[in-house]
Amino acid sequence: MLINRNFRCMWGSEFLSILNGRFRELVIPLVVLGLTSSPLVTALVALSQQVGTILFAIPIGTWIENKNKVMVGTACHFLYGAAIFILAFLLATNNVNAVIIASLLFIMGLVALISRTAFTAMIPNIAGRENLLKAHTNIEAADAIATVIGPALGGILLAKTGSVLTLIVCASLSLFSGLFIAFIRNEKDGIEVEKEASEKTKWNVFLRKALDGLKILIDNPQQLISTVAMCILGFTTVFITLTIIFYAQITMELSEGLIGILLSSAGVGNIIGIFLINKFKHKNWVTLISLLMVISGIGILMITATNSFIIMCIGMGVFDCALSMAFIVQGAVHQGITPNEFLTRVRSSTYVIGGIFTMLGIFLAGALPELFNEEIALIIGACILLIPAFILISYGKFGVKLNKVEPIYRKREV
Repeated sequence: MLINRNFRCMWGSEFLSILNGRFRELVIPLVVLGLTSSPLVTALVALSQQVGTILFAIPIGTWIENKNKVMVGTACHFLYGAAIFILAFLLATNNVNAVIIASLLFIMGLVALISRTAFTAMIPNIAGRENLLKAHTNIEAADAIATVIGPALGGILLAKTGSVLTLIVCASLSLFSGLFIAFIRNEKDGIEVEKEASEKTKWNVFLRKALDGLKILIDNPQQLISTVAMCILGFTTVFITLTIIFYAQITMELSEGLIGILLSSAGVGNIIGIFLINKFKHKNWVTLISLLMVISGIGILMITATNSFIIMCIGMGVFDCALSMAFIVQGAVHQGITPNEFLTRVRSSTYVIGGIFTMLGIFLAGALPELFNEEIALIIGACILLIPAFILISYGKFGVKLNKVEPIYRKREV
């Protein structure tokens, strides 16, 4: 896949974007936790980044269909970097509080939503539908590498230089990520523009197309299973990551550097998952994704069952190894069963639904430690993976071999 010049640019952009995210996932919660001393307030501040997804994902997905996705993605990365620079400046001048951080995170979340939608819509055209599993595996590899080096490097950078310089590095990564997107030149392969006959650009057409994405998600059992899996995976990712930070900081009293190393252990598991996923391409995707969720839940339970830092790191590796493989399967299947003409609107609809569960995960990551403790919160997170996984296994008849996934066209006219 990396022989493809355009895909190589996408991969580079995604790697830098995720590396930026791994830095921020560590820095911003610790900054807010230091300002407020409350996991709940920290979670509420983090929630602000998801509000834009809930409110605007559907119209944004429909709007992007007829836009130059390369230009949209490039502009969004530059705007995102500018917002991080502003946050770094406010921290440096001591003019920041939880409300200001939440406001900036809301803007950043909205910009990131537009960027993600444009990026995702380009994948089938640039990689080719026959290469969707390979494309998502390579993109997940970018996530894996960034997860290995990002948290540990971010933790060391935060401990040695402070939050301001770390955020400046984040902003610079966002700018370079935008440059990679800008280097995509073969636009006809990466941009698919739909032209409405008779200039049908009125509001009723826009609204119909926007709502159509939601309808497609319940058109068939395969779409429904994929969406349920996406919600569980999205919830678990943010819930466990934030809860682990609280658990390591408050319960285990680990330093920023050790917290970073613990989170980087997830990246090691992620890389292992990248090498393993191709061995399962002949397996039923519904059964496979269910078993991966079970293994991921076991990894979380390993973390709660020990006080050994080494065992905790191994648990993080098991958790993210299975979770990353599940994300690859879900992403490839989701795009594989969705026809080209519906990719952006369906993807934006999943952003809304997934965003709701992501917000729930962030909120509970702050609320449960306040109500109980961080260990109980992690056990609850494991159950949220395990219980639905055992239920989904019974729906294996709706799955096919992972490498045999094809678009499922709607029976009614749209």
